[in-house]
Amino acid sequence: MLKKIINDIDLINLILKKGGLIFLFRMLSMSFTFFTTWYISTVYGESNFGRFSLALTVLQIIFLFFALGLPNVFLAFTGSFSDDKLKKGFLIKASKIVLLVSIIPVPCTFFGAGLLANTIFEKESLLVYFQVAAFAIPFMILHEIICYYFISINKLFIYGLLLFVIPNVFFTLFLIGSHYFNLPEHYTFLDYSLGIAITVFIGFYLAFYKCRKYNLPNLSFKEILKKSIPMMFGSMFLLLLNWTDILMLGRMESEDNIGIYNVAFKMGYLALFFVASMNVIVMPKISELFHQNSFLEMKKVINRATQIVIILTLPLALFIIIFSKEILHIYGDGFVAGSNCLVFIALGVLFNAMTGNVDQILNMTNNQNMVKNIFFFGFVLNVTLNLFLIPKRGIEGAALSSLITNVIVNIIFVYIIKKKLGFYTFI
Repeated sequence: MLKKIINDIDLINLILKKGGLIFLFRMLSMSFTFFTTWYISTVYGESNFGRFSLALTVLQIIFLFFALGLPNVFLAFTGSFSDDKLKKGFLIKASKIVLLVSIIPVPCTFFGAGLLANTIFEKESLLVYFQVAAFAIPFMILHEIICYYFISINKLFIYGLLLFVIPNVFFTLFLIGSHYFNLPEHYTFLDYSLGIAITVFIGFYLAFYKCRKYNLPNLSFKEILKKSIPMMFGSMFLLLLNWTDILMLGRMESEDNIGIYNVAFKMGYLALFFVASMNVIVMPKISELFHQNSFLEMKKVINRATQIVIILTLPLALFIIIFSKEILHIYGDGFVAGSNCLVFIALGVLFNAMTGNVDQILNMTNNQNMVKNIFFFGFVLNVTLNLFLIPKRGIEGAALSSLITNVIVNIIFVYIIKKKLGFYTFI
């Protein structure tokens, strides 16, 4: 593997040059995430962090459904645009769709918060969290779209600021301020939502303050949605797959255990650091090469990116696995009970990293329906495993379900890529 990487040194330099900036931003974001997770857990306790986690999960599920796949489809379309004004025009079209569609989820979530809290989760304390989530929905969607716009025009520095830095800075400041003024516990989630909303306004200002001119692409809403809807379902099933554990634990376990599991989940998924960072570099390049029918070059880019990710991820994942108890102890003595969960989750993430950005490779090569079907299968598998393992092993059962599902789903993805595109992602 190392010999192949060295032979393509120019390509590697290009990947690392762009990827290095994203790595830096992600490391900064990790620091913020580590701090805010620790702050909420220690200042407000495991129960409040469990409520925060459940509210965030519900918000992300609603976001994915009503985003209609527009953030993911942004790069799939703009990979064929030669003019940046067309990309700005696509941003306008996508934003109009978002604002129109948001008319439905905002009032439904706000007035249905009681049903979600009292009937589905049987936790009345979640009511105000879900009401806050209602108003955060359109901002969550617009935040993703504006970030993908800056990827499409190769403004990775601004993308990094908008995704990793600005919302986290505001969230952290608001979080500390809420505690200082002794505001109610649900303000932790309001602080998060306000950070996203402010970032959206900053993002659109940066997109248009120098030049307000744009050209609308010759794409109807029907054409856009035809490609984006399958990506929406794919993303939704991916989120459900990843967060099924939290949702099912929310029904079957105490708030304390939900908080412990969610911290282990967040720490385990830190091992995806390099995969997620490389995704930003690889996605637009795959889309561009696909539209140029340059499949040999695409194979080379994917292989080298995946190999770099494997080399970088392995020591990080092993560190998390070996020092699982010490990592969780930082959050408090009670969190050490999730050490086995952290090991299972990190192993699943490591396998994910070894296969590469498999779902986005298929999304960028017009195989979004296949991605949707695979993630739906993974979601059903994870639910089935959780129903069997959570009653027997509690939060460890949820983590084991996540590991098994991760391995099976990624093996299927690798097989499909080989069948559709003719190569493996890692060799």
